[in-house]
Amino acid sequence: MLLGATLLFHTTLNYMEDNIGDFEAVPLPPKKIKKISTKNPIIKVNARGKNSWTLVEFSTRKTQKISEAETNRLSQVSWDLAFSRTKIISNGGETNPLGKTGVINLGPTNFDNIKTAPETGYAQDHRSLGNLLNKELTGWYNYRTRTHNIESKKNVYVLKLSNDIFMKMRILNYYCSQEANDCRSMTCAREEAACFTIEYLLTEPGSKKFTFPDTHLANTIFDKNN
Repeated sequence: MLLGATLLFHTTLNYMEDNIGDFEAVPLPPKKIKKISTKNPIIKVNARGKNSWTLVEFSTRKTQKISEAETNRLSQVSWDLAFSRTKIISNGGETNPLGKTGVINLGPTNFDNIKTAPETGYAQDHRSLGNLLNKELTGWYNYRTRTHNIESKKNVYVLKLSNDIFMKMRILNYYCSQEANDCRSMTCAREEAACFTIEYLLTEPGSKKFTFPDTHLANTIFDKNN
């Protein structure tokens, strides 16, 4: 019996060696992941400009673009996070010493279970090898070598913003018109990349409690309609 099993093993191994090209061409089945649906505020950020930054102020939902050559303006305008392709920086530390934004990465935890912002531990930007970065945000995605796609880890981040406001957020998708699940099993075009879909929730000024509905969002919508 042992001799027969050994013979079968070597026969299978020889077959795989002779047909290795066929095995390499078979894609791995995509992991089954739970599709996220949310009633929390969603904002979409177009960060496709390679040599520019898209600045986002979440309390007003306002975005603006500046070029790499205009980074001196980062201290002259209101913003919380800035996006450029896969890069994300925050309004604080080396990026802007006058900025208040700090970030904590809580990992892939349940978004709605985060009821209160942490007291301490918020990291601001620093410079590494000439590049500005926030260590809490640098690892927000996985790079899929088979499809060459960017996939969010769905980490939850808590941010300390200006005006004594806190925010929790999660990056849901990186592609403009493709679902995140679609880009797990097929290559999504580069032209479709760098459109962030972000779920977020803000606290009241002076509070660390996250409550729904987001009154900042409600006030912004009211102001636009009146």
